[in-house]
Amino acid sequence: MSGSGGSGGGGGSFGGPDTITCDRLVINTQLSSPKPDVVAELDKGVELDISLESLPGTTVVVAKFNGAVAGGLASPETARLRQCIAQGTDYSATVIDITGGQVRVRVHPVQAHG
Repeated sequence: MSGSGGSGGGGGSFGGPDTITCDRLVINTQLSSPKPDVVAELDKGVELDISLESLPGTTVVVAKFNGAVAGGLASPETARLRQCIAQGTDYSATVIDITGGQVRVRVHPVQAHG
């Protein structure tokens, strides 16, 4: 049987409303275990590189400034973020607030240029 399909919408997202495509994943969180010497160099609006780092028995998501780890990312969406990075999506984080040693960031996909 062939049906008339109508418009198919977006990509194959079968995981329900909380499964956000990698190119639309944005997370507002704070750095976990912030490194004071690196945090001292940060200001609002600074971009941090987001990457995976392997530790014994696990892989963590870290935010780096000029190649130095500023802190880790721990939020409910971190598992999804880790999947997306492993699948090839690049992310960065914008510093949105610094209070004492706490750093709030907005993690977002890096837009491809060209």
